[in-house]
Amino acid sequence: MSNVMAPCKTHVDTTDYEPFNGFEAVLEGDPDAKVAWLRTESGGEGVLYTGMFTAEPSTFRYVFGGDESFHVLDGDLDIAVDGGDTVTLAPGDIASFPKGATSTWALRAPLRKFFVISG
Repeated sequence: MSNVMAPCKTHVDTTDYEPFNGFEAVLEGDPDAKVAWLRTESGGEGVLYTGMFTAEPSTFRYVFGGDESFHVLDGDLDIAVDGGDTVTLAPGDIASFPKGATSTWALRAPLRKFFVISG
């Protein structure tokens, strides 16, 4: 049996964003992070979140709450995964990180990304 759902569509305006405070710690600066949600539930089992995320130049610790993939639309940043590599990202880059990875983000320019979190 198939599960039929209506498609989700949105237009993200600057008034659609809400504050995001899900950092483990802010190490430097003020991220003034915001999120605009497209989806906050899955059509089946598991978790599915999608939306837009923005943050200002800063450095913060973040634990990935689910498998997360994102497309950087604006920004210049490094993400250092504890016990792993550091990834440098710029506009046009797409990255994916596993659930539970602990990381340090260093934003050198304002960040705007489209994200998908699943798990």
